[in-house]
Amino acid sequence: MFNEVIEGIARNAMAANPNAGKEYMGEDGLLHCGVCHEPVQQYVEEMKRFLNNGYVPIPCRCTREKFRRAEEENECAKARARVAELQQTGFSDPMYLRHTFERDNGSSPQAREAAEWYVEDFQKLKAEGQGMMFIGGTGTGKTFYACCIANALIERGVPVWVTTMQPLLRKAGDFNTADSVFNHVKTAELLVLDDFGTTQNSARNLDLLFELIDTRARSGLPLIVTTNLCAEDFDSEDIALKRIYSRLKGMCCTCVKSPVIMNGSDLRVQSAREAHS
Repeated sequence: MFNEVIEGIARNAMAANPNAGKEYMGEDGLLHCGVCHEPVQQYVEEMKRFLNNGYVPIPCRCTREKFRRAEEENECAKARARVAELQQTGFSDPMYLRHTFERDNGSSPQAREAAEWYVEDFQKLKAEGQGMMFIGGTGTGKTFYACCIANALIERGVPVWVTTMQPLLRKAGDFNTADSVFNHVKTAELLVLDDFGTTQNSARNLDLLFELIDTRARSGLPLIVTTNLCAEDFDSEDIALKRIYSRLKGMCCTCVKSPVIMNGSDLRVQSAREAHS
């Protein structure tokens, strides 16, 4: 039985050699690879009783390179599968997948610089719980640059969750989905809340919104917010809004490049006009 195991190992080792059959006998009395000229066997006295008079197959440089390439390909395949999984679970709207730095038309160099900076410094910023806020009118590129950050981090294997406020509040208020939503809110390495401030400020919505924001704040993980509210709106004296805005500013407006103010015309309208001109 033991001999069969040893012989099986030897056969596998020889099969792994991409240049099997091209060996030659070297001056050292060992078989060598005909390509890289390294030995493909070594003599082990203790194995003399069991295998080929003690000559044990070993990998030459060609075989080691073959194993290295196979391992790299396997790791690349795993990384691609991981990115695909994160893309599937990370976006509430598939359109967000299209918002990448490669599609940037250069309309806001300041926002581009801030977004790229956030990606490059993400691990440090995550450890400090620092997020960002993009402020601007409709169509100024807030969502685009926030999603550029999300997509770039996902490509690096970082779990990100991007969602708009209305479906988030709806699911957070549903008994069947609330636990899943709050668990996602407190565990995603980066949470992006798109279109903050567009929902109705009903008592129920404000309670849910505070609970969501407070849950994220207590997680210590970063939050990115896009909003069409202006800076002055965050100084509201309404008690319910004040406690929400206070937490948002603490999470999203403490790093040196935030908030990012997005000025300019509606890019969607501009694109539509150019398409029909």
